[in-house]
Amino acid sequence: MKIGITAGLIAGTYLIATYFWGERTPTTSLQIVPALKALPRAQAAIVHFEFEPDPNRYEDQQLQLRIERRTDNKLYLVDASKPEQGRTTYYALNGSVNRVDARQLTQQPLLPNRWIHLVKYVTEVTNVNSESWLTSAFNVAAGQAKYAAAYEAIFWVRDSLDKTASKIAYTQPLWPNNEAVGDSRIFKQTPAFTLLNKKYGSESLPIDEPTKNLQKVSWNTNSTKFKLLYAGEVDGLIKHIKPRNKQGITRFDSKQLDQAADWLAKSTTADAFSVDFEPGKAEEGWYWDMSDPNFGKIMYELSDRIYKRHGKLFYSWIGDAPSFGFKGKTFTLDGYANDNWSAGKKNIDDYLAIHQDAKSIQNVKIPYPTILMTGFGYTSSTVNTSDATDQPPQVWKAPVNWYLRTLDVLNLKSLIVPQKVKFLNFIWPYEDKPADARRSYTRRFKVGNGTKGYIRQLDNRVMYPMNLVRDAVFIHLCNPRVFYTNYWIFGQSYNPYQALRYSKINGNLSCESQKTGGYFVYEYQGPDQPACPSLNEDYIGKDALGIATMVQAHELFAKYQHILDGTQTRESYGFDYQRATQDATKAVWQNDTGEFARAFKHNQPWLQVWKNPKTGKRLLLFQDNFAEAFEPVTFTTTINGKKIQRNVEGNTLYLEEL
Repeated sequence: MKIGITAGLIAGTYLIATYFWGERTPTTSLQIVPALKALPRAQAAIVHFEFEPDPNRYEDQQLQLRIERRTDNKLYLVDASKPEQGRTTYYALNGSVNRVDARQLTQQPLLPNRWIHLVKYVTEVTNVNSESWLTSAFNVAAGQAKYAAAYEAIFWVRDSLDKTASKIAYTQPLWPNNEAVGDSRIFKQTPAFTLLNKKYGSESLPIDEPTKNLQKVSWNTNSTKFKLLYAGEVDGLIKHIKPRNKQGITRFDSKQLDQAADWLAKSTTADAFSVDFEPGKAEEGWYWDMSDPNFGKIMYELSDRIYKRHGKLFYSWIGDAPSFGFKGKTFTLDGYANDNWSAGKKNIDDYLAIHQDAKSIQNVKIPYPTILMTGFGYTSSTVNTSDATDQPPQVWKAPVNWYLRTLDVLNLKSLIVPQKVKFLNFIWPYEDKPADARRSYTRRFKVGNGTKGYIRQLDNRVMYPMNLVRDAVFIHLCNPRVFYTNYWIFGQSYNPYQALRYSKINGNLSCESQKTGGYFVYEYQGPDQPACPSLNEDYIGKDALGIATMVQAHELFAKYQHILDGTQTRESYGFDYQRATQDATKAVWQNDTGEFARAFKHNQPWLQVWKNPKTGKRLLLFQDNFAEAFEPVTFTTTINGKKIQRNVEGNTLYLEEL
């Protein structure tokens, strides 16, 4: 059965949709519009990001996407693959799902010339909300994990009948075909901009990109950029201090702590840095003993000394979390708590109560005196957390769970942390939980250099939707506490041939994979035997898009720096909204900082305003994360006595200077 919704299937889902959405939003009713007929010729095509499918490969046949032009002359996405017996399929497009039934592909028309991210999640569990964790061997008895598979596609739609450029406020380069991309051209095509009070970048650097292009978009190329130190540096520290009787960092006296602060600060040119101690040998654990009850106290003192003696910001990558008390309960805001509102026997109502009565927060404990890490990554975007276990099978909230929880944690940290503490936004936009999370094999391309075969990425984590990554970075930037955005390491070469470094070549471990205990990322198959790359760098791959979203977010931010100059204050306003085929709805609202948690609970949009106290100018932010991508949405609010009604494109982040 094709995924284009038939009239019979629509009739079957109508009662379910009316019951569910009517229960959550009583003033709203869904009006189902039958799918239009397809025209004989679409005159449009999908341009994949690094995906040339193999007609004989099982995984490639599970994602048979095509474009239909229907009688309204608009473009619709269809998956022509056949459903698998006993398995349920869910779709997420740009982080949104079909509002009637997430088990069906969106029936909203797509816009051409836009980056699109699609995840097709196939599983044998009957309800992805309450049972998806059964797909992990870490959560059920060995050998009893339920089947699940993820198929990811990144593409844009080329419309032969529409030659107009997309009207978007940021630079979005389009790749020419389905072949290897390498250089996304984000640094080359983005107009120059200068950041006044923010910095961003990565420890990695695209070595094929001229430095002038990086500097043009304010990418931090200075030696003072953020740095992670690892076990090797800690080993150097211990050899420098020479403690006796295995008395590591947690047992240093005051003099040794001063020496450690001096050594660490001088070991890097970075203005802000962190230690990620993961020793290669268990017997070296005493160097930086995170199990010691004294560890948190020592890290605070060490951070304080580094700042006072050298003016640098320091924190331990693995360490104590910010915590606080609220009406008899203790809350932490890092680690497992970042994934969802339900961690630690809490629920979303517990957090909404905090937002509504922030004055009752007490016993705040901050792990470092000058810096705190925020950000996102690793958390699953396919497997639901406990936040959605009460949802029916046709709903799928995982694609937006990580996003709204991340932003809510940012608001919570802003509530409890002293103003002097700065936030470093650290991102790695990939799903990495649970540890056996399903990889997507739908990434296959040629590596060039005269080779005749194809390479396929097997260790291919599902990426967060590029639009939501960009939006999350921008929203963090609006917060005056965020001073730096750091993208974790990525392959530094644009040359796809470098993908062979960690690969199997025609079934045999090759190149670097022979030296790393059998670890490989790619698998090459062809009639030839390519030589190992001579360059000691990895291929950039999908990170080309990840870092592009970070550039886009800062390009947007630069347009509003006159408002967001570091003095801006946050405001909250109530609003009404209306989605396509729905009646107008009044959003559940409180004048507090809980807009993101409230949006998740009530499946509603959120609205935020930042005001510059010196000029009175405001920046309005609105987003409906529960609208379908490209779905028409209207919202109405009143700000400073002025009624504002605007139209928004689906789950796009809407921005307007007032």
